[in-house]
Amino acid sequence: MINAIERNKSELCCVWFSLVNYITSTRFQLPKIVQACHRHGIFCLVDLAHAMGSVPVKLHDWAVDAAAWCSYKYLNSGPGCAGGIFVHEKHKNIAPGMQGWFGNSRKTQFEMNQFYEPEADARRF
Repeated sequence: MINAIERNKSELCCVWFSLVNYITSTRFQLPKIVQACHRHGIFCLVDLAHAMGSVPVKLHDWAVDAAAWCSYKYLNSGPGCAGGIFVHEKHKNIAPGMQGWFGNSRKTQFEMNQFYEPEADARRF
């Protein structure tokens, strides 16, 4: 994967992949892939559906830009249960996020103000 990033760096703005391949059980070296992406200004988004609950992850420490996962597999939940999203705090000022009621600050969400006040964390997305 790192070789592919290096070969195609001028054409990439985002690399999105599953940390654990559900067919082969291959676990990619996430910290090294993130570093390769960031060397070239590429956003690194990770699907943790087959990793969350089965392998340790340190999303913030590894500087992953964003990640998403479900809870019905290795977190022993069931279909339709909650999932999760991680957005590194370094992206907290990305706009617009989910501009509107759901992404609005919880402090003023129910005031129905005219202006959007984004939440300070991943809830803005």
